[in-house]
Amino acid sequence: MVIEKQGIPGLNREIIANALLRVAWVNHLKTEHFDPDALWNRIHGDVTLLRELVDLFATQVPGMLARIEKAIKHGSPSDLEKASHKIKGSMLQFSAPAAANFALQLEENGRIGSMASTGSLLQKLRQEISELQKTLHAMVRDKSQP
Repeated sequence: MVIEKQGIPGLNREIIANALLRVAWVNHLKTEHFDPDALWNRIHGDVTLLRELVDLFATQVPGMLARIEKAIKHGSPSDLEKASHKIKGSMLQFSAPAAANFALQLEENGRIGSMASTGSLLQKLRQEISELQKTLHAMVRDKSQP
């Protein structure tokens, strides 16, 4: 995007520059696994809310993953479906489609009563969540707001 600097009053130039910096900052975080712009839009740019959600997620995700692991270990498709559904919702709220997809696959396995491949799906979900948490913490730490 090219901006004609002449003729743009100082305040407008600053607003445009800040918007371009925000887009550049968000774009460097965006991957097929995570869409930070969608997350910022969802929380209306509220850094305090983001911080609270990231902290809450950090405390709740181990238990959510443990419920999935327990369902797999005990061969309980209905528990797998419920636990996977819950974590899928969290992944969608954080704009993490890849993690949500692995949770969906686990949920569907539970729905049809199949425990096949659930261990590897859980491992992939854990990896996605680990990467998501690193990125979320970077969003909170680096500038707190793009």
